[in-house]
Amino acid sequence: MARATTRILAILALIAMSGITAQASAEQAERREFQPPGQMIDIGRGEQIHLRTWGTANHHPTIVLDVNAATPSSLWAWVGPALGEHQRVVAFDRPGMAWSRGPWAPRDSQHAADALARALVNAGIPPPYVLVGHSYAGFSSRVFAGTYQDQVAGLVLLDTTHPDGGGELSFASYYRVRAWLGHAGIFQLSPPDDFFWELPASERPAANAVNLWASHLDTSAEELEAWPTSAAQVRTFGSDFGDLPVLVVSGVGSPSHIELQRDLANISSASRFVEINADHMGMLVSQPQSQLVVQVIEDFLAAL
Repeated sequence: MARATTRILAILALIAMSGITAQASAEQAERREFQPPGQMIDIGRGEQIHLRTWGTANHHPTIVLDVNAATPSSLWAWVGPALGEHQRVVAFDRPGMAWSRGPWAPRDSQHAADALARALVNAGIPPPYVLVGHSYAGFSSRVFAGTYQDQVAGLVLLDTTHPDGGGELSFASYYRVRAWLGHAGIFQLSPPDDFFWELPASERPAANAVNLWASHLDTSAEELEAWPTSAAQVRTFGSDFGDLPVLVVSGVGSPSHIELQRDLANISSASRFVEINADHMGMLVSQPQSQLVVQVIEDFLAAL
């Protein structure tokens, strides 16, 4: 019996190692195929941050786009170019996410905000900035705005996570399991549905590949496991944003969701709350819904 159990465990270990090897090999091949669409900016300490830009600098502040958890900056493929018709736009992948690379570091919002600040300086993109955070990126966007207030001209929160909204454990657990499945090569054997099918056709292959890289999956889990730390960092700034122009945009949701979004408008005396007819992810990946986002942001910029 003991000998049979040992054999079974050995076979399972061999299968697991084969999956891990296949996943690592596939990721390396895809990294060669899908090169970063933007610049890789060295910020020191072995970290490189991926910045993607549209448009050119003019009299407007530079718009900085910070995307949801567990997704690459490719999700801005509709919003970025549209906003870039009138001003410079920068989208970035937080440390360890998508094309951004480097050694393990704290995956909390303060580290993400500080990494972004160094990347902008090293890329020669000066302030002022308007931060646009979607979903979980509302944490890092708010921490950046609080830490670097003298560089920020405005803050846009797109259907963002509320620090008191709950759900930390379930999200962290889901993405940790997803990371394990990725390392085991399960997604190589059975690829999930095309999550990015509404993005421009030229963006889809890279977005789907990047979103399943084990390095990206690991960081996704680590970021969400750091949720309590990041939420605490957000709370330290509270409503200390004075009269910083803030736009809170809520998509379609339950009454409790809308209430939490309305509450976010209390962080500044110059906040504005807007509801749009778009769902949480559709506001980025769907072209018609993304046009609503672009319009409310452009209206916000015009009033600065």
